[in-house]
Amino acid sequence: MDSREKRVRRSGRSRLQRRVRILAVITSFSVIITFITIVVSIGVCFYFKKQSMEMEAFAEQAMQEREGSGQAVQAVSDEVIYTQEEVDSLVTTAVTNAIDNEDAELLQILRGRLENGDSTMTILRDLYPDHVVMLDSGQYYFLPLQEDLAFNTYANENFVAEENGLVSYQKEGEVLTKKGIDVSKYQGEIDWEAVKNDGIDFAIIRVGIRGYSEGGIVEDEFFRRNIEGAIANEIPVGVYFFTQAVNAEEALEEAEFVIEMLQGYSLTYPVYLDIEDVKKESCRTNGLTMEERTENAKVFLERIREAGYEPALYGNMKSFLLMVDLASLEQYDKWFAGYTLPIYYPYEYKMLQYSEKGRVAGVTGQVDVNICFKDYGSAEE
Repeated sequence: MDSREKRVRRSGRSRLQRRVRILAVITSFSVIITFITIVVSIGVCFYFKKQSMEMEAFAEQAMQEREGSGQAVQAVSDEVIYTQEEVDSLVTTAVTNAIDNEDAELLQILRGRLENGDSTMTILRDLYPDHVVMLDSGQYYFLPLQEDLAFNTYANENFVAEENGLVSYQKEGEVLTKKGIDVSKYQGEIDWEAVKNDGIDFAIIRVGIRGYSEGGIVEDEFFRRNIEGAIANEIPVGVYFFTQAVNAEEALEEAEFVIEMLQGYSLTYPVYLDIEDVKKESCRTNGLTMEERTENAKVFLERIREAGYEPALYGNMKSFLLMVDLASLEQYDKWFAGYTLPIYYPYEYKMLQYSEKGRVAGVTGQVDVNICFKDYGSAEE
């Protein structure tokens, strides 16, 4: 073997040795990284377990404080109110208990909700199927289902969003609802012929309001133009009045105003009393109790009935569940405002306002859009 061949062999061995050393170093780093990862993972698990236990302890302490003081819980029909901090604790506790108890069904629900990026509210509604869970002014309300109330039977899968952005309720391909809009002065001049040609079946028109600060009754400045334009184009109409009555006398005054305004017009749809929360410090109805609001509503609605019109209520989740006693108003049809499909509201309603951002020919800009499940124009109804 000559010297050149020896040098080549030594060079080859050197390269091999370097590769072995590099591989050994890489392997060592991999082992170290794997070890660190395992340690960190264990630490994270213990950390979150500790956090869960602390949150569970907090929840238990909070409940004990509630029971002891009686001041942290406000009750209306056995409702319970929680702050955001307490709700976070409830969710954490539910997860911890599900893990500890190996509750596969609950874990599957939580996993699916979290993977979908669902909100705390959505998760809570799954965890508490025997309650109506709602959020208002930073507080979560857990309201037990009222079995003495009529429940709606609408199936979520039957609400169909159409290409034009409108919604209908269909069963086996048959549309079971009528399409409508509700309007006020905020829609300005309306081309009612174009509205009719766009397939709108009915219109609910604001007749007026009572001011939330001064308390004066004001006619909607577009009421007459709207009701006459709709009727002229053979669009069945109803009306609504925004109440701010603070007592029975004012409720009766509002009803008399509406009756006077309707002279000479024929309605197919009800006269709706619009009950809403005005989030203003100067709102004159802020101090009313549920009982007072309910009594005021009954005075208005019964006077409307006496005048020969169909009385009904308009409201959202807060209106119907926190502001009035729904059981005392069970006899009146409801027009419910809920803007998220599927609709989360268990009780019966005849009309649904599903968006305040609808687009309809003949109306400039956005307009409230509705579907009605009841055929008010039918003699059978």
